[in-house]
Amino acid sequence: MDTTRRQQLDRLIDREEIAPADYPRAATLLGLYPSLPRWRAFLDHLLLWLSALALGFSVLFFIAYNWTAMDRIGRFVLVELALVIALGVYLWRGGCGPVAQALLFTAALLVGGLLALFGQTYQTGADPWQLFFTWSLMILPWALIARLPALWLLVIGLWNIAALLYHETFNALWLFSGDTGIAWGLLLVNGLALVAWEVSSRHLPWLDTGWPQRLLATGAGMAATWLALIDISSSKSDGVGPELLVYGLVLGALYWVYRHLKPDLFMLAGGCLSFIVVVDWLFVYHVSFQDEGTFLLLSVITIGLTTASVRWLIHLNRVLHHDADY
Repeated sequence: MDTTRRQQLDRLIDREEIAPADYPRAATLLGLYPSLPRWRAFLDHLLLWLSALALGFSVLFFIAYNWTAMDRIGRFVLVELALVIALGVYLWRGGCGPVAQALLFTAALLVGGLLALFGQTYQTGADPWQLFFTWSLMILPWALIARLPALWLLVIGLWNIAALLYHETFNALWLFSGDTGIAWGLLLVNGLALVAWEVSSRHLPWLDTGWPQRLLATGAGMAATWLALIDISSSKSDGVGPELLVYGLVLGALYWVYRHLKPDLFMLAGGCLSFIVVVDWLFVYHVSFQDEGTFLLLSVITIGLTTASVRWLIHLNRVLHHDADY
């Protein structure tokens, strides 16, 4: 709703139907400036989620700090009691409302604490990646039932951590090994999660909130950029390696989806930033810096690409607003 109103104000400004002195009043009438009730609602949600996180972590920190002062049964009772209370309140409220959702997220955090406590107490000998992967599997049914985007992001985040720890343990990740293995793994995890999220959001409106897709795209984009930088830095190949090809495909797919299918300036801005980083690294790796003028040339390239990207994004924003009029 706010995006639509902001676009309406932008169109009025572009047509010069509003005097510059009337911009604040027009924004107030359109409800773009947060009112006191909206500020209260925002603070209520913010404090609720911060309290839920503090509750979950405080239980774990309390046990860690008082590890020697508590016996084994006391540690398990404390975590399990907090877990039962969180789930009980969630069920009591019917699984609806922000309070129930926040407590379910707290319960998901406590599941991880319970697994860590079990492994530390009985010394199971499991690898660290198994803890996070098992944790994600145990809360996966809750994510399927609760229809809570934050819980799904927690599951995907645990998959990322598990992939990192797996690669650290075995120096390989599935079919990928070496330095590029973890970058390939994170690209697959976050890229597939982003595709699945975007496709599912067409049929499940509660998934189409915007910020989870942007977080997943950030993770996938960082992994793809990492692959491109590794390929450029590799001395075994003077041409274009598979990593750079994949990076180009990812960049092309991002442009096609978020320019034509689902316009999103945040996604396109992230793609522009990634492209600037790769071009700068390509220049740095293949040019000698013995000449002082090289630093000036690098600055000119960076400023030029940044300026071109900003102008393109501004132009695209105006085009999208113009298309919305028809």
